[in-house]
Amino acid sequence: MASAGAGEGKETAAGSSLHSKTLLKSQPLYQYILESTVFPREPDCLRELRVATATHPMAGMAASPDEVQLLQLLIEILGAKNAIEVGVFTGYSLLATALALPDDGKVSA
Repeated sequence: MASAGAGEGKETAAGSSLHSKTLLKSQPLYQYILESTVFPREPDCLRELRVATATHPMAGMAASPDEVQLLQLLIEILGAKNAIEVGVFTGYSLLATALALPDDGKVSA
Protein backbone atom coordinates (compact mmCIF):
# COMPACT_ATOMS: atom_id res chain seq x y z
CA MET A 1 0.00 0.00 0.00
CA ALA A 2 2.71 2.43 0.86
CA SER A 3 5.44 2.79 -1.68
CA ALA A 4 8.70 4.65 -1.57
CA GLY A 5 8.72 7.66 -3.83
CA ALA A 6 12.03 8.28 -5.62
CA GLY A 7 14.12 7.31 -2.64
CA GLU A 8 12.32 9.71 -0.32
CA GLY A 9 10.60 7.02 1.75
CA LYS A 10 7.40 8.93 1.11
CA GLU A 11 4.09 7.08 1.32
CA THR A 12 1.81 7.36 -1.67
CA ALA A 13 -1.63 6.20 -2.60
CA ALA A 14 -0.87 5.74 -6.29
CA GLY A 15 -1.17 2.19 -7.51
CA SER A 16 -2.44 0.93 -4.20
CA SER A 17 -5.47 -1.28 -3.94
CA LEU A 18 -6.00 -0.14 -0.35
CA HIS A 19 -6.59 3.39 -1.57
CA SER A 20 -8.85 2.58 -4.50
CA LYS A 21 -12.06 2.77 -2.45
CA THR A 22 -12.08 6.53 -2.02
CA LEU A 23 -14.99 8.78 -2.98
CA LEU A 24 -12.57 11.38 -4.28
CA LYS A 25 -11.85 11.21 -7.99
CA SER A 26 -8.74 13.38 -7.75
CA GLN A 27 -5.72 11.26 -6.86
CA PRO A 28 -3.54 14.33 -6.04
CA LEU A 29 -6.19 15.66 -3.63
CA TYR A 30 -6.55 12.25 -1.98
CA GLN A 31 -2.76 11.98 -1.65
CA TYR A 32 -2.66 15.43 -0.04
CA ILE A 33 -5.33 14.41 2.48
CA LEU A 34 -3.41 11.25 3.35
CA GLU A 35 -0.09 13.07 3.75
CA SER A 36 -1.46 16.02 5.72
CA THR A 37 -4.02 14.42 8.03
CA VAL A 38 -4.05 10.63 7.94
CA PHE A 39 -0.45 9.39 7.88
CA PRO A 40 0.90 11.85 10.51
CA ARG A 41 -1.71 10.67 13.05
CA GLU A 42 -1.38 6.96 12.33
CA PRO A 43 0.31 4.98 15.13
CA ASP A 44 3.36 2.94 14.11
CA CYS A 45 1.63 -0.38 14.75
CA LEU A 46 -1.22 0.56 12.39
CA ARG A 47 1.19 1.82 9.74
CA GLU A 48 3.21 -1.40 9.86
CA LEU A 49 0.08 -3.55 9.55
CA ARG A 50 -1.25 -1.37 6.70
CA VAL A 51 2.03 -1.71 4.80
CA ALA A 52 2.11 -5.47 5.35
CA THR A 53 -1.53 -5.81 4.28
CA ALA A 54 -0.81 -3.92 1.06
CA THR A 55 1.40 -6.78 -0.12
CA HIS A 56 -1.44 -9.31 0.17
CA PRO A 57 -3.06 -10.33 -3.15
CA MET A 58 -6.50 -9.49 -1.73
CA ALA A 59 -5.42 -6.16 -0.21
CA GLY A 60 -8.47 -4.43 -1.70
CA MET A 61 -10.59 -6.07 1.00
CA ALA A 62 -8.95 -3.99 3.72
CA ALA A 63 -10.27 -0.65 4.94
CA SER A 64 -8.43 2.40 3.66
CA PRO A 65 -6.47 4.59 6.11
CA ASP A 66 -8.96 7.45 5.86
CA GLU A 67 -11.86 5.07 6.55
CA VAL A 68 -10.05 3.74 9.60
CA GLN A 69 -9.37 7.24 10.90
CA LEU A 70 -13.08 8.10 10.52
CA LEU A 71 -14.01 4.88 12.34
CA GLN A 72 -11.71 5.82 15.23
CA LEU A 73 -13.22 9.31 15.41
CA LEU A 74 -16.75 7.90 15.54
CA ILE A 75 -15.80 5.44 18.28
CA GLU A 76 -14.33 8.25 20.36
CA ILE A 77 -17.29 10.61 19.76
CA LEU A 78 -19.80 7.91 20.71
CA GLY A 79 -17.81 6.98 23.79
CA ALA A 80 -18.05 3.33 22.82
CA LYS A 81 -16.68 0.78 25.27
CA ASN A 82 -17.46 -2.39 23.32
CA ALA A 83 -17.12 -3.25 19.66
CA ILE A 84 -17.85 -6.24 17.46
CA GLU A 85 -15.72 -6.75 14.37
CA VAL A 86 -17.39 -9.00 11.83
CA GLY A 87 -15.17 -10.32 9.06
CA VAL A 88 -11.56 -9.74 10.07
CA PHE A 89 -9.13 -9.73 7.12
CA THR A 90 -5.66 -8.86 8.42
CA GLY A 91 -6.88 -7.02 11.49
CA TYR A 92 -6.15 -3.47 10.30
CA SER A 93 -9.55 -2.01 11.19
CA LEU A 94 -9.77 -4.31 14.23
CA LEU A 95 -6.51 -2.89 15.60
CA ALA A 96 -7.69 0.65 14.88
CA THR A 97 -10.93 -0.06 16.72
CA ALA A 98 -9.06 -1.46 19.72
CA LEU A 99 -6.77 1.57 19.83
CA ALA A 100 -9.75 3.95 19.79
CA LEU A 101 -11.57 2.24 22.66
CA PRO A 102 -10.89 3.29 26.27
CA ASP A 103 -8.59 1.17 28.45
CA ASP A 104 -11.55 -0.77 29.83
CA GLY A 105 -13.02 -1.32 26.35
CA LYS A 106 -13.51 -4.71 24.73
CA VAL A 107 -13.40 -5.91 21.12
CA SER A 108 -15.07 -9.13 20.03
CA ALA A 109 -14.10 -10.54 16.66
